[in-house]
Amino acid sequence: MTRLRIDSLRISVLLVAAALAWPTASRPGLVLESMAQTPTASSQTDAQNSGSAATRPPVLDVTDIKIEMAEASLRVNSSDRNLTALIAALEDYLNARCFGTLRQSLSYQGPPTDPDCVTRMNQLLEINPDNPAATCVRDGIDAPSCATAYKGQKLVQFYDSASLLADLPDPALKVGLSAADTERVKVQQEMLHNIDSQFRAAQTDEEKAKCVNDAVGIYEQLLNTACKVSALRLRRLEEVTVKADPPRIAEARKKLLQIPVKLRPDYQRQMRTQVEEEIEAFRGDESGRKELAELLAVIDQPEETKSPAMMNLQRTRIVLRSCYEAIDQAKQFIPLFPAPLCYQEGWYTPQCTVAIRAWRKAKELERKRASVKPGATPTPQNVISSF
Repeated sequence: MTRLRIDSLRISVLLVAAALAWPTASRPGLVLESMAQTPTASSQTDAQNSGSAATRPPVLDVTDIKIEMAEASLRVNSSDRNLTALIAALEDYLNARCFGTLRQSLSYQGPPTDPDCVTRMNQLLEINPDNPAATCVRDGIDAPSCATAYKGQKLVQFYDSASLLADLPDPALKVGLSAADTERVKVQQEMLHNIDSQFRAAQTDEEKAKCVNDAVGIYEQLLNTACKVSALRLRRLEEVTVKADPPRIAEARKKLLQIPVKLRPDYQRQMRTQVEEEIEAFRGDESGRKELAELLAVIDQPEETKSPAMMNLQRTRIVLRSCYEAIDQAKQFIPLFPAPLCYQEGWYTPQCTVAIRAWRKAKELERKRASVKPGATPTPQNVISSF
């Protein structure tokens, strides 16, 4: 027992030293602190007004940079890999900027009101019409369409293979964790091993409850470290063929491409004027009007051909082995704990939101039960756990 206490003390000192060396933004207690706030009437109202400048959290421009880089790569090579990079970048943008105060209130009704969010959402839906992130931003986190959008997503442990790496635009998984993070994971696992031993040796419910409470904080730190590197993999389940242009659009494209670029503007103006007059006098159905709009687009950019929309994609979240094992380990030791599910599915998914609500409800019930017992005091809130 003395040796166990010494080992625990040694590991605690190491972990505190490691925590002090972390950048402030990456400390789990601070990163997850916003999830712990109890929803209020005002926060729920803010969540409903999602994406507005007043409620949108400050975000670095890195999401915009990722989108621009993905768009540039796609213009050079319209491969599925580059299209996946653009989809992932747009999802990051929507998750970071367009869900209002979901992280605090666990409430978001949609659709977004911020013009930038609307633009990015529509851009994502155009290239991936059933995209889960765009669906949830559009319809709300509790909408049936949002609840089913992520159901086909799988979690897969990273493995070094040419086919997998060919699908991943970002090589971060290949690089893995830094040496410092690898050491932190090792220390955190040692601490959890000691807690597990104490739990097995515990004689009373109070002793076991204390072990679980201690484990919650360590698991938060472990998951925050081990799961900081991940990637989205999208694969088509079936071959998709590019839809052929309607005859009139095909003819206009062919005609303009045969004209030298320097001589093309005069022909484009004439063709555009004719089509605009047709649209103004058009009295047909919506499909006919849409075809005329597409014809205008081709007249302006005859070289530009749209990539086929990606639908019914196989979605896979790829994580490192240390993350995959930590998620499974946390689920088994503390089944109700929401963190592993949130790292598995994503923080802005309905699955994560529902799990955090259930955790808060259970903890509130636990505090009420403890308060009515004669002489009992509620178990103190873990200083790291922040759900």
